[in-house]
Amino acid sequence: MAKTYYTYRIRVANYERVQVEKWNAQHQSLGEPSGVFSYKKLGEITPLLQVARNNELKDSSKARTIGEALFDVLFDDVLRQDFVNFYQVVQKEKQLLRVELDIDERGMPDVAALPWEFTCLPGKANLGEIWMDTDPNLIFARRRAQWHAAPPIQLNQGEKLKIALAIAVPTGSSDLGAVVYEKVQAALEKLANSQSDRVELLPIVNPATPEAIDSMLEQQPHIFHFIGHGRLKNEAGEEVGQIALVDDMFDEALWVDASFFSGLFNRHHPGVVMLQACEGGMLSASQAFVGVASKIVQQNIPVVVAMQYEVTNVTASRFAYRFYERLAQDDPVDIAAQNGRRAIALNTQYRNRDFATPIIFMRVQDGYLFKRQEAEAESGKSNDQPIAKDNVYNIQIVDQHQDVNQRGRFNTNAGSGSTVHQYHDVEIERKADAVPSKPSQQPTAKDGTRIIQNVQQSGDKNLNFEQASNFSRVNASKKA
Repeated sequence: MAKTYYTYRIRVANYERVQVEKWNAQHQSLGEPSGVFSYKKLGEITPLLQVARNNELKDSSKARTIGEALFDVLFDDVLRQDFVNFYQVVQKEKQLLRVELDIDERGMPDVAALPWEFTCLPGKANLGEIWMDTDPNLIFARRRAQWHAAPPIQLNQGEKLKIALAIAVPTGSSDLGAVVYEKVQAALEKLANSQSDRVELLPIVNPATPEAIDSMLEQQPHIFHFIGHGRLKNEAGEEVGQIALVDDMFDEALWVDASFFSGLFNRHHPGVVMLQACEGGMLSASQAFVGVASKIVQQNIPVVVAMQYEVTNVTASRFAYRFYERLAQDDPVDIAAQNGRRAIALNTQYRNRDFATPIIFMRVQDGYLFKRQEAEAESGKSNDQPIAKDNVYNIQIVDQHQDVNQRGRFNTNAGSGSTVHQYHDVEIERKADAVPSKPSQQPTAKDGTRIIQNVQQSGDKNLNFEQASNFSRVNASKKA
C-alpha cells in the first residue's frame, strides 16, 4: 500500500525571510506561514562548522549544538511552534511528514552550502530527540519549487533495478591519491546476490573513461553510482566544481565540469545518480561533488545523491546498501535516503558528521521514482471489482476498505473505453429524500447523494466525487 505524506516545504526566499508551504495527504494547502531568516546566528556556530569540516567532530553534543543552531536559523519562535504543531498533527494521523528544503544555490550559494542535514529540533520544542535527516517519521530532502517534477519510471513485470558502478582511477596522475572502492563494490555485489530477483549489478566500469561510461549507459541502468576524485577549482582558480574521469590514451585524470558530466546522460537518463568522492580525498572534492550534483538534477535527472563530506568506505557502503535495498523494495526514493542516513546514525550514535553527509536532491513529487506494473495491476483489482477489457470500464474507489464513509474528494480509476460523458468529472446531483426505484439504476448514498455513472474513457483518469458520503462500490455497465 502506498505511503501517504503531509508536506512542509521550507523556502529560504532571501537573507531575511523564510516562506513555508504546507499540504495535507491530498495535497490540499494548509497555509503559508512565514518567518525571519536569522542568518546572523550562523556566526555563533562558525567554529563548530569548521570542526565538522575538519572531521574533528567526536561528540554527539556538539553535533546537536550545530543541529539546533541550524534549526533556529530557519525557524523563528512563530515558525518553530507552527512546525511543532504540524508535526504533532501528522503523528496523530499516523502519517509521514516530508520536509523539503528549497534554497537557491545560485542566489545564496553560502546558504545552500551549509550542512542542513545536521538540523535537529531544539530541546525547547519539547518533542525529544528529532533529527531531521534520520527520524523515521520524517523525510528530509532538498527540492526546488522551480524544478519540474520528474515522471515515475515504469518497471515491467519482473524487471530488475539495474545498478551501474563506474570507478575513475587515473593511475597516471601522480598528484592524486588512490581511489579505494573495494568495500562499496563488495556491498553492491552482496545486495545483487541477496536480492537477485530484484537487483542486477551491471559489469563494473573501471577505469571510467567517457567512452566507457557512454557504453555503459547504452544498457539503460536505473541507477548510476560514480566513485572518483573531484576538485572545487579548475586550473584558472575558478570555483566551478569538477570530476576526474580517465583519459584512455594516457591513463591520466580528465577533468570535466558539471555541464560535460551531465551531458553524458544524453544517451540515457538514469533515475538516480550517486556521486561519491573517494576516501582520503580533499574536503574541496566533496564540495565539488555537491556543486555538480545540484546542477545535474536540473538537467532531467530525477534524483542525485552526493556526499557533502569525505566519508569512509565503510560509511559509504552502509548508506549505499540501505539506500538501494529500499529502492528495490519499491520505497520512495527520499525514504530510502532517510533510512540510509539512519543506518549510519545508529552505528555512529551521532558522534561524528557521517550521518549528515549524504545529501539528496530530488525532483520526484511524491518520492515514488520507480513503479512496477504488477503493483498497478494489484491496485486495479482493489475491492475485488472486475477489470474491464473492451469498452466496459469500472469506477473504483481507491481505498483499503470496501466502504467509504467520509465527506470530501476521492480518486477513482477508469479503465479502457471510448467516450467520455458528463465532462471529465463524475457529476453529483443531490436530492434530499430521493431513493431510486430500481437497484439497477444509478446508486444513491444514504444521504440522498446520487452518482451519475455514464462515463467512458480511453486510458486512466482521476475522477472526483465531491461532497459524497457512505458509498461503496460503483460499477458502470457496458453501454449498448
